[in-house]
Amino acid sequence: MGQLIFPQHAIEQMQRDVLTEDAIYIVTRDYDECVEQSGGRTEYARALDDGRYVVVVIEDDGQTVETVWCNKRRSRRQRRR
Repeated sequence: MGQLIFPQHAIEQMQRDVLTEDAIYIVTRDYDECVEQSGGRTEYARALDDGRYVVVVIEDDGQTVETVWCNKRRSRRQRRR
């Protein structure tokens, strides 16, 4: 996968969940799960080193990031001390 295109919606979602472009590239290049959705979109998911489980949806052109989010149910929780 080459350079990704980040529309405003994707950038806003990344800011909301404090995700960098580097994190998005990590998820799309070294994913734990990859699901082809109807309509040609592809959903990539991966647990990051910090425990967050991130999902990235790429449009059928293979370059445009439609949306991103942290799946809080699948994330590893930090223990309270």
